[in-house]
Amino acid sequence: MYFNSKFQTFGIAFLIVCTIICPFQTQQLQALSQPDLEFDTGVAFKHLKKYDQLAPLLPGSENSQDFLAYAKKTLENSLWNVEIQSWAHSGPSITLNNLIAKKSNQNDNSKGIIVLGAHYDARAWADKDPDRTKRKDPVPGINDGGSGVVVLLELARTVSIPEGYEVWIVLFDAEDQGGISGWKGGQSGWIIGSTYFVKSLSDSDKNRMKLAVILDIVGDYNLNLHKESSSDSQQTNKIWDLANELGYGENFLDQTGSSIIDDHRPFINAGIPAVDIIQQRSKDGYDFFKWHHTTNDTIENVDRESLSKVGRTMEYYLEKLELDPMSSNLILSILIVSGVIVLFGTLVFVFRKKLFKKRYN
Repeated sequence: MYFNSKFQTFGIAFLIVCTIICPFQTQQLQALSQPDLEFDTGVAFKHLKKYDQLAPLLPGSENSQDFLAYAKKTLENSLWNVEIQSWAHSGPSITLNNLIAKKSNQNDNSKGIIVLGAHYDARAWADKDPDRTKRKDPVPGINDGGSGVVVLLELARTVSIPEGYEVWIVLFDAEDQGGISGWKGGQSGWIIGSTYFVKSLSDSDKNRMKLAVILDIVGDYNLNLHKESSSDSQQTNKIWDLANELGYGENFLDQTGSSIIDDHRPFINAGIPAVDIIQQRSKDGYDFFKWHHTTNDTIENVDRESLSKVGRTMEYYLEKLELDPMSSNLILSILIVSGVIVLFGTLVFVFRKKLFKKRYN
């Protein structure tokens, strides 16, 4: 009889634990499914207006320097440590500049690095312009360049640095000059700034880099994002799944697109996982978007909501990194399952004892 009471007590105790834990876990899951995100589309668009005022941001130009100063001040106001990485490029002979901003979780000593990047330069030639007389004119670059940059500037204000990580925001120079006479380096004149950045990394920093996420051409109306095929598939799927949770499944398509020459490539070549979030084809059938590499890549052709969807998705992704997927949820699940098993075993033991007594009494 003492043995029976002991098991009943143990089972009841676990039942109480389960009763307490289950609502807690339900609340936790509800909190994750309805994230409290702070990304402000209005602030992002304010940054885009500044980019537009200075456009085009051609490599080596005064306008480019002015925008870097604006970006640097914006990031420092959100307590990022900012440096300008400058170097002499030889094809053409010009000084190029990357902006590197760093922020870490103050409570953590051992950090992996996550890079968030975008190119801020505009293409010098609008060589796809429908007006052939404008094909040697510069591209304003408000979507192809500016959109990714302003999402990162607003994300810098809102995001909490995930525990165990250091986040770097990098604005790359000279991504978009490939195929233009006189431009060499990078990959056939493309991705020059990101190539220089990755090559300049110390072995220590390179070993600590866990992921690079590049944002490029993310401001089109009816945003249409395929999964870039050379990107890290695991992290790409995570980002796309989170976008779907936020209700952006019609914009983040569960389809694999092409392999693109973009600023994620130098990271992949160096063995660093990378994801490229880039519109490869618009919903109306254009490569990249209707005004790609034309003089009509203007602020009127950028959608605020597209900026918001990408910014909120990235904020959500970084917040999710704060959760250890094998810690609290696993422990809670083990406790619940164990409690149910013990309770079930106790009930079986009690009923068997009663049946035994009835049979032999």
